[in-house]
This record gives sequence, C-alpha cells and structure tokens, in this order.
Amino acid sequence: MLKRVLLWSSVILLSLSLAACSGSGSGDQAQDGGTNDKVTIRLSTWAGADEAKELQEILDELNSKSSVYEIVQDSNPAEYDTRILTQLTGQSGPDLFWVSAQRASQFTAQNVMLDITDRLKEADHPAANVQDYYDASLQPFTYEDKLYGLPWLQQPIMLYVNKHLFDEAGVAYPDDSWTWDDFVQAATKLTKDTSGATAEDPNFNSNSMAQWGFTVNGWPPAQMFIWQNGGEVIAEDFSESPIDSPEATEALKFYAELVNGPLTPPQQVIRDRGFDQMFRNGQVAMFMGGAADDLDSTIEHVEAFRIPAGRTGIHATFADILGMGINAKTKHPDAAFAALLDLTDAIHHWKIMPPRESLADLATLQEMHPEKAHSLEAIIDSMEHARPYRYFANYPDWDNVFWNQLMEPIVNAGTSPDELIPKVKPLLDNALSR
Repeated sequence: MLKRVLLWSSVILLSLSLAACSGSGSGDQAQDGGTNDKVTIRLSTWAGADEAKELQEILDELNSKSSVYEIVQDSNPAEYDTRILTQLTGQSGPDLFWVSAQRASQFTAQNVMLDITDRLKEADHPAANVQDYYDASLQPFTYEDKLYGLPWLQQPIMLYVNKHLFDEAGVAYPDDSWTWDDFVQAATKLTKDTSGATAEDPNFNSNSMAQWGFTVNGWPPAQMFIWQNGGEVIAEDFSESPIDSPEATEALKFYAELVNGPLTPPQQVIRDRGFDQMFRNGQVAMFMGGAADDLDSTIEHVEAFRIPAGRTGIHATFADILGMGINAKTKHPDAAFAALLDLTDAIHHWKIMPPRESLADLATLQEMHPEKAHSLEAIIDSMEHARPYRYFANYPDWDNVFWNQLMEPIVNAGTSPDELIPKVKPLLDNALSR
C-alpha cells in the first residue's frame, strides 16, 4: 500500500554553486575536494531488513567497481519521511536518498534536491538518457522544466486473478476488451454464498458468504476509476478539482456500488481477515495490487492482467513512482551524481517495473524476473497507461480533504457521492489555491 505522507513545512535553503559535471559512471573520477581518493556517499532508504540485505549486495558490487565513491547504506523504514525531513533541513543529511513521487514534488519546489538537468545532458550513462524514461515517471521529479531526481520504479496497478476460481466458475480470464461491465459480470459469477449460489442467483444469501468476486477498502484508488471514465480530480492547470463533472460523478458512484454491494466483502470483514490475505486464502477471486506484488509468484494459479477499461475504453491505471535524489547540501555533488546514475541503473535491473522503455522488453524482464514470467506481458502493456497522481507542493493538504471528506465517508459510512460531491468540491478547490 502506498504510504500517506505528512506535509513538509516550508524551509529556506541556501543555493549551492555547482561544479560542471565531468561525465559520470563508475569509471569517472570525481574531483570533490581536490583529491583522487574515493568519496564516501551516504545513502538513506526506507528498505526493511530483507530489502536492505539485497540492496547491500548491489552496493558492494558498485563500490568494488568504482574509483569515485563508496556508498554507505542507512536503511530504516520507521518514520522515514519524518527522519529524512529532519536530516535535510539540518546539516547532517545524506548525500543520496530514496524519495516517493509525492515527496519529490514537494522537495523540487523547495530546492531540497540538487538540480541535475545539465549533468544529465552531459553524462554518457544509460540511466542518464531521459528520453528512455516513460514520461509519467519523470513528472514528479520535474519542476519548472528542471530535473531534480531519477525514478527507479514505476509500478502500475494490476488485476490479480485466481485462475482456479475462474475455472471453477466457468468464467473466462480477463482480456484487453474488458470494461467495467465485463468486470462486474465476472465478479457476480465469482461471488457465492455458503450454499454455492452466486450473486446472480435469486436464492443468493449475502448474509452467509463463502467467496467474493473482488475486494476494495479505499484501495485501489478511486482516482484511477475517474481517469478511466475520462474525468479528472485535479485540472491540468490546477485551477480546480472537477469531481462534480459527469465523468467523475459516474465513476465515484460506480466505486461506491462496488464498496457497498454484495460483490465485495464488508469493511469489517476486511479488517478482521486482512485485505490481501483474503485473496491469498482464496476467499476473493480478483485483487488489484502493484506490479511488484508477489501474489502471482507465491500463490498457485494466480496471474496479473491489465486493469479493465472504463466504459469509454480508457485503460488508465495508477502508477506508484519511487526514485532517488541528491541532497542540495551535499559536499560531493560529482561523486553523488556518479553514484546516483550507477545505483539507479542497478535498481532498474533489480526492481519491477523499471521506468525505462529500453528495459520494457519481455525477454529481458523474463530473464530478470522469471518468477513473474506469466504476468510480464500484461505489466509491460500497462506501462503505457500508468500515471501518478497530479502531485504539487501542497498535495498532502488536498489529499487529506479528498480522503477524509470524500472517500472515507463513501468507504466506511456508505454515504452517497451525490450527497458528498457538492460539499467537498469547494474544499478541494480551496486546498488547490493555498
């Protein structure tokens, strides 16, 4: 699940006078401090124990090859956003740090991240070729036509399917023609009570359930369904939040019907049994999760498919974008930039899905991720329609209103979107204007 992050208070940071980039890559010698010795580059991440161990293996290899830097890892997921804020606003921050798309949008506007635009243009390194990146992946790191970081993951939401339950119900697997209507028809046939009656049976008893077709608890995000229906939640020019448009209203009603209808578990059941755990236990037939989720590699008969399109045929899906930036206060900008490129490229070959089109090759990905081989074609196809939220510096304020005033009442109180939209739209518009 995506983390919800706190709004970072405005800070005034001294601008740095940057030396011109001398090219990059592990073979280039950085001249930081006038010495040819390897520079220690401190890296902060939110990696947990297992992920940090895998990351260290990558760092050991990079460090052994580099004559420029020695990357030292500081990985701790606990209160990562709060911790990185404290570090960056002080004088003891890391040289490199992992950053979410939402946080990157705040940092770029506040000059916390080093402007790497010119360095990228001069660098001869595969990770520096910005033309190779999916456009959506660079958006959160771009501010006033300048680039302040690089993404190392663009993870689209996928539709995970328990094919055994589909076969048992005689339902065809999803294909590219699936729309909301096909999705609902399949979910209806895959929802059944303890007597075996499905949701399309007149004798169906929703009070005695054995299996549900789908599950939703505020995730997947409603924004995705609005995009699929041709609507927006934030206008491109940030002038308003058009949640009252016909397209957005229809999508929110569709979402509310899924949440409160018989095809998905009640919220209390989800809380009691576990959101994704119900899918793992075979109590839910379809689940929407990130492309990097292990549902299709740890559960038998599970495969990831593209998200169904809206009724107008739009195949939009939300993309979780994660990346890395350089502290604007670093004392070693050249070495940090060399490390940024090498480590970004290494993570592209470690994580799924890399945000570079040259790596979105089926054979390449099958070699890197054989455990997900059966899902990779759908993941690659989804990249063309994957997009992040329309982040901006004060996005957390807007997002708090969107969730607390609109989605939470829909999901947990069953409130009608028709009742909420006129009240919430002015609040969202006001959050945009601040």
